[in-house]
Amino acid sequence: MKARRMSRFSQIAIIASREAWEMSGLELNDDISKRTGVIAGAGLGSVESTDLFYEGLVRRGPHETNPMIFPETVQNIAAAHISIELGIKGPNTTFSQGDIAGESAVFYATGLLRKKTADAVIVCGVDELTAPLLLGLSSLKLLSVTDTLAPFDNKRDGIIPAEGAASVVIERAEDAGNRGANILGYINAFGTGSDSVGRFSYASPESMSLTIDSALNKAGISPDFISASANSTVELDRNEAIAIKSSLGRTVPVTAVKSQIGSFMASGVMKLTASLISIREGVIPPIFGLDDPEIPGLNYIMNQPVSADIDSCLINGFSHGGSKVCMIVTGSGREEKG
Repeated sequence: MKARRMSRFSQIAIIASREAWEMSGLELNDDISKRTGVIAGAGLGSVESTDLFYEGLVRRGPHETNPMIFPETVQNIAAAHISIELGIKGPNTTFSQGDIAGESAVFYATGLLRKKTADAVIVCGVDELTAPLLLGLSSLKLLSVTDTLAPFDNKRDGIIPAEGAASVVIERAEDAGNRGANILGYINAFGTGSDSVGRFSYASPESMSLTIDSALNKAGISPDFISASANSTVELDRNEAIAIKSSLGRTVPVTAVKSQIGSFMASGVMKLTASLISIREGVIPPIFGLDDPEIPGLNYIMNQPVSADIDSCLINGFSHGGSKVCMIVTGSGREEKG
């Protein structure tokens, strides 16, 4: 399919995945193609394409809908396009799990590697921002009325939605080392779970803490900093701050990448890449907009980056509806636990 016929959702997913594949240094042949997977995390897919298709359906009837638009309305279209464009023939799966779509995709991809179902996996987190989506979020009263992102701050009043795509190539540590790959870091351990809450509510602090503790116990290390899930909503930020304090105390530095990139549901892959870059550069990014924390007593990185000797990060993923994925990543100087 020509790029001009693709949704922006598909276009940016392909671009990010092609760049990740080129950076990996892997050369594709028929054997590697069959042992390589594509796993995508996507919150809502191409809302723009879905809107256009159903607008035609309602106005002109089923016989006059545009058949070229329909493929872009399905949730797995980005993963399909990535596989076609790069010539990849292995496992292909898409996760649509709210705010943790990206983290869930990473979790599933590592399982494919550990079970030796695949030898390499492209993991892409992607979402697009459109007018219909903005209108929907506004009607649900989820948007910031002050157009201000301020995770953990008393003045926070809702999200500012965004769009983007981030992709990584994941391999087993031994395989990457044997071929002399430029390893950015290691995915060390996960904690997962869910809580019985309403559709637009988040897990309780106690439930979040259990998932954080699960990841920490499996990793067997204490993180050098935390990449929070906080997105400037009242409930999520409050519950996560309480959970962090319960699990890790007051000293571990806390940042929130969504204060800089906005909120999109598959941002977990972007949080992963940002954490690995932070470890490589020895810099913890700040939480923009945080001046007056609602929950005091945490080591928030406020408004200015901090240089630090860091080699591990806890990445929190908490979604409306109560789903949870937390992961521990380490820098290239420390191998995965397994």
